[in-house]
Amino acid sequence: MLHSPPRFSDPSLPPLDEADLKIIDILILDGRASGRELAQQTGISEANVSRRLARLIQEKSVRVLGFVPPEFLGLHTQFVAYLRTNGSTDAAAASLLAHEQISYISAALGTYDFVIYGTARDTMDMVSIMDRAVVANPLIHDYECHVILEFPDAKRGHAPSVTQVVPRQIDHTDRQIIRQAQQDARMSFTDIALQTNISPTSAADRFRKLLTDGIIRVITLPDPTRIGLTLSGNFRIVADAATRAVASELTKLPEVTSLAIVSGRFQIAGEFNTRDTAHFDDFRARILNTRGVQHAEISLHRKLYRQHFNWSTHEGS
Repeated sequence: MLHSPPRFSDPSLPPLDEADLKIIDILILDGRASGRELAQQTGISEANVSRRLARLIQEKSVRVLGFVPPEFLGLHTQFVAYLRTNGSTDAAAASLLAHEQISYISAALGTYDFVIYGTARDTMDMVSIMDRAVVANPLIHDYECHVILEFPDAKRGHAPSVTQVVPRQIDHTDRQIIRQAQQDARMSFTDIALQTNISPTSAADRFRKLLTDGIIRVITLPDPTRIGLTLSGNFRIVADAATRAVASELTKLPEVTSLAIVSGRFQIAGEFNTRDTAHFDDFRARILNTRGVQHAEISLHRKLYRQHFNWSTHEGS
């Protein structure tokens, strides 16, 4: 049976048990749920919860990160590109990993060999990034790049629109807190205070205000295979109806984990997770039967080389 490999964790890890899965379910709803809250909702001791959570994070079965829309940090252009390589995907991936502006690099099985996602200050900066990372790369022989115009489903870890402006000014201390949250959104206020040279009370107040103002959102990313979603991938859609209407229908599919409206001959791009090949076949049929979908190009996830949300937090970026 065809399986996608684990994205972050070791494939030799033993399966998660019911208590582990319950902790992850709670974290998906509230990534900063306290040990006491996790213990109350799972019915196991707080000490046991603490040990389990530390293990789940250490083995990368789950990651809890702070997501900040890139445009809030001065990165007003986001793009996704689909690449074909001349040979070894590992060698091509290594060349792409040298470019920090590319925050997602995934090898695929399908009509293309890689899907990459990047952020840039503007379209001219995007062209420069693509020139350096892809166009001048002898390991890449073909590519198609789309500018991301909008994320229609803000609940799935993305900004509602790439044109949205930051709700308020972000100062130097805010940026330091953002930098810590991008690495670990469960970091204690005491640890944040130590990293930013402010008091724990100020760290807590600032972090909560960043959350309240919609600048930071805490997102929980389980490794799909660890929670029984063993076949995942990417898709692109050619629509023959109003793009937003088609995208709205696609966001209703529970398998869709992210969705973007993009420029170019494909109007919609997204990611999905399914349990197995039977579930995948059913999901594919539902995509193709969605009103307004003229054509769907679907690839399967083969290997994840990078996925982070650590876009620039430099002053004035």
